[in-house]
Amino acid sequence: MTKLDAEHSKLREGLPRFAAKLLRGRPAAVAYLGGSITEGAGASVTDETSWRALNGRFLRERFGDTAWTFINAGVGGTTSTFGAHRLRAHVLDRGPVDLLFVEFSVNDGDDRDESIRGMEGIVRQCRRLSPETELVFVYTAADKNLTDGVPFNIAIHEEVAAHYGIPSVSFAGGVRDRIRAGETAWEELAPDRVHPNDEGHALYASYANAFLERAVTAAAEAAEAGERGHDLAPAEIPSAAVGPADGQPASGAAIREAEARADLALPPKTETAAGDGDGDNGDGDVVSADGGGEALPADGLPVPLDARNYEFATMADLGQGVLVDGFAPAELGPDDPLMNWRFATVHLAAAGSGGERLSFAIAGRRAGIVLLHGPDSGILEYSLDGGESFTEVNVFDEWCPLAYRPILVPFPFQPERKLQQVTIRCTGTKDARSNGTGIRVMKLLSS
Repeated sequence: MTKLDAEHSKLREGLPRFAAKLLRGRPAAVAYLGGSITEGAGASVTDETSWRALNGRFLRERFGDTAWTFINAGVGGTTSTFGAHRLRAHVLDRGPVDLLFVEFSVNDGDDRDESIRGMEGIVRQCRRLSPETELVFVYTAADKNLTDGVPFNIAIHEEVAAHYGIPSVSFAGGVRDRIRAGETAWEELAPDRVHPNDEGHALYASYANAFLERAVTAAAEAAEAGERGHDLAPAEIPSAAVGPADGQPASGAAIREAEARADLALPPKTETAAGDGDGDNGDGDVVSADGGGEALPADGLPVPLDARNYEFATMADLGQGVLVDGFAPAELGPDDPLMNWRFATVHLAAAGSGGERLSFAIAGRRAGIVLLHGPDSGILEYSLDGGESFTEVNVFDEWCPLAYRPILVPFPFQPERKLQQVTIRCTGTKDARSNGTGIRVMKLLSS
């Protein structure tokens, strides 16, 4: 087992519920939410030699009496903002989850506030909808995460981790120590200086495995000492005793119950509004329009670091309530280039040259869409005031000529949570690098 310096591994509140399941030999589910590194980029076989897959293999071998479920929710190029919006669809709606790894320190950018909102939104959403799920923040390496001191993005994520007692493991810190000791070079572990090869993924996995060993040992020792919050009986600690679970992580039905108790949905609620989880926190809390100031805690959660965090973020499919003029259902073909997405590509598409429109209503404080943007994509404009005024958006970038991929287009925050009427209109114009004016809308966003 590879040693990781204590400064790069923080146990905080630990993983007492997850450890109890392992030591009792009960079924457990682990999800991995992150970017391309967690998805498995750089590994020779993503589902065998990535750090995620190797960590799963370790858990299966180390705790063989446990029936395991593993969820790969890594999506290349995605930030914690997208992660917060994907959390329901790609993790929580897939069944009970006992442990959630969260990895976005490489993909998050230099906007501190947005990174706080994303990471805090993941934590608060998870604790509200699936309170039995325990989290671990993971910090992978890139040039920016191998600098002296605490690198910028890691420091931001650590603010959230410390505020909520979330354990964290810095793979980047371990890599930096090895580089400084002359044991390796960064290019030997990640030829492109971001995505680890098999050797790099194996090193990451060794850090994750060592951390889980430490967390399980700490939980067993705390239970034996009779500390509060640890429900293992001393007789259960040595190995996997069997018996019915005292409580299971939240199922889909339990999530809906939690939302109903909190009265989160805003009327009217339609199939396409997809307002699940949107609205106030059920206590009449006042949230400041600028994201600062005080907000009252809800459901036993601490006061948020940023009142604009994405606790109520959702990503919804397009449904019958979307009104279209010139848009039609479509899906990418097998020969169409696609990157950073391994899910269905069903979307609404328009040629973009005739002023085509798409309108929908969605509840929340911030609405948005996910475009399926690529080589022939154009420029759109949106309206939040019933079509009185439009704002142009051009998200075509250096990756678009290569392949289609999901791109978030969030609209401005509103002073309060409400039902927003959104209109998307094609402009018939394009970026100089594009070879078309098409617009493809794949998902609706709300937070």
